[in-house]
Amino acid sequence: SYCPILYSRVAEVKALANLPNAAKDLIFPLINARPWPNAKELNRTWEKVGEALGNRRLGLDLDPLKRNASSVQPASGQFNALFSSQNGFAAYYGAVANIPWAVPVFQIENGQISEVEVQKNHILNIDRGSILWLRFGLISDPFSIVQSVADFLSDNVLVVIDAGWSPDILERELWISEIIGMLSDIHPEIEIVVASSSFPKGFADLGTRGEVPIKERALYDALVRRHNVANLIYGDWGSTRKPTSEAIPVTNVPRIDIPDTSRWTCVRAQRISVGNYQSYQEVAARALQDGDWPAD
Repeated sequence: SYCPILYSRVAEVKALANLPNAAKDLIFPLINARPWPNAKELNRTWEKVGEALGNRRLGLDLDPLKRNASSVQPASGQFNALFSSQNGFAAYYGAVANIPWAVPVFQIENGQISEVEVQKNHILNIDRGSILWLRFGLISDPFSIVQSVADFLSDNVLVVIDAGWSPDILERELWISEIIGMLSDIHPEIEIVVASSSFPKGFADLGTRGEVPIKERALYDALVRRHNVANLIYGDWGSTRKPTSEAIPVTNVPRIDIPDTSRWTCVRAQRISVGNYQSYQEVAARALQDGDWPAD
């Protein structure tokens, strides 16, 4: 019932691990994998992600931000090798085949699916279904991509339409809507995840408490109304933003976000003195007393 798009960063994997098992049973995460920090072997990433979700099924793709990242560890070279497009990304699909809980994602290069027929054969050999991930700004023509796999679309393919991150994410409704319309014409029952992120880049303007609308929920609701017969599933970026390769120094101000169906209530630490803020425990005590904290 929910598809969070996550990166295999330590904080995000820990957050996934701390979900109750009942919640883990209701979600299908889509993971942008990267080498685990300081790990010698890439397998450490698979182990950590698998442990976090209890070896439940999830979509497994590669984090392009970490491609060719400088590292002396063998894991870096092993990771880079998975980006090879040779023989329809055989290295990537071979890795996924050896991870029992991983569902493969069609690999897109230069905005298109290269060697699509070979990729289809890899997916059929793995026999766990597949994911078509259409990302705003990273694909040149979503309609030609959909046409290239039209004969493959069935109950075993999950399509993820990802509008990316934007503070004005609602402006991308038409882009998603046109793709949903095309998919519904090809296969009315296909499962389609509508995903995006509007999570703020900063919170300083909120003071010690503020409310932020969850625009990705509003986007999803608008598309459900527009395509009331389509099989749409809610997705987002797990209340986070895309990582950056830039090293930007920031002051970490303790903050607890209370979500409901339409907004986050952000409770931020009060400044005690220059560079000195309330602790997370003190912010937590305030959050528990907040009117938006669920009574149950």
